[in-house]
Amino acid sequence: MRVLLCLLSDQHVPNLLSVHHYKPDQLVLVESQAMRSRNVSRNFLRALQIGGLNYDNHSHIEPLDAEDDLAAIRKALQAAYGCFPSGEWIANATGGTKPMSIATHEFFKALGGKIVYTNVNRPAQLMNLGDGTTETCSYQLTIKEFLAGYGFESRKSDDKIADAECRAKGWIESATLLARHCSNNGVLVLDDNERKKARDNGIELANERFAFPCERLRHIWLDDSPCRKLSKYEAEFLTGGWLEVFFWNLLQQHAEPLGIWDVRLGLEVGRTGANTGNDFDVSFMHDYGLSMIECKSGSQDHDPGTDILYKVEAVTRQFRALRVRSYLATTSGNVLDKDGNVKQSLCTRSEIYNCKILTCKEIASLANDSTTAEQIKSMLFGK
Repeated sequence: MRVLLCLLSDQHVPNLLSVHHYKPDQLVLVESQAMRSRNVSRNFLRALQIGGLNYDNHSHIEPLDAEDDLAAIRKALQAAYGCFPSGEWIANATGGTKPMSIATHEFFKALGGKIVYTNVNRPAQLMNLGDGTTETCSYQLTIKEFLAGYGFESRKSDDKIADAECRAKGWIESATLLARHCSNNGVLVLDDNERKKARDNGIELANERFAFPCERLRHIWLDDSPCRKLSKYEAEFLTGGWLEVFFWNLLQQHAEPLGIWDVRLGLEVGRTGANTGNDFDVSFMHDYGLSMIECKSGSQDHDPGTDILYKVEAVTRQFRALRVRSYLATTSGNVLDKDGNVKQSLCTRSEIYNCKILTCKEIASLANDSTTAEQIKSMLFGK
């Protein structure tokens, strides 16, 4: 019987990947009081279940009273080992506190067990601390698994997400053209009340109230009749949703060369059991971490760029995760100085928040037919 031991901590990805890699018959989780108060073992098992591994009846949770007390840690390890003394043990020493990692290494080294460790920047690389060899986990965890491990959930059903992405496929050409002609200007001439009505219930508009930036778009959306009736989904797309569709499609099309996966459009994410949540316009996995793009089209006259950065930072901070990155894609000129560059104050704040700002100029350049994956990679990841 293969037994895998994991030291639980706030960062669950290395442990999660080791379970998918070794697929043990029995899982042993060492959980400190601090982790128990945050339901870390429950979240961890939930993340595994979402990924197709149900260990509810094949896991043993070993409580640890003092995570920095070597004697208490050894006692917990001894108790855990005593439950399965004849097993083939693998100990992942990555998680927990430093004393927990040290005690785990010493304990299983004395027993001749296999001890593995992963670098935080390379969570899929499992290094054998005995002989120095490295194994690579090929499993790609999804956004749902990543979120579940931190006690969050995706609120929107898979069917609703699939429906939204199916509609988006029909708007790819329009989204690309709007991105190519990226500007502050809106496509529909609406006041605030009409905008809300259109996005809630759809709207019928005279053709002259469509301000398309090129004839191709006018041909796609308008015919010889004097009016055009828009569904609420079409109205949402033309009043700003096009920017989300553009980035979703761009990343989908170049996912493999960009080294990203699970590109999703319009997730609704909240803490498990809570009523509040946040919308993720576009999200994807990269380097075993979560990335999200907040899309803001139009002039955004009510916000000089500061408020939305605060919102993006608050959303990412709630995960207590090391591997979360955010982007703000905006058509607003409010984020620019008189020379057309992002205002220095916003640059400074975005660096602190680990949030990259993509302006109209950069959005338009990404919509070029000749744009390559290397150019996208350079713009998004700086490589």
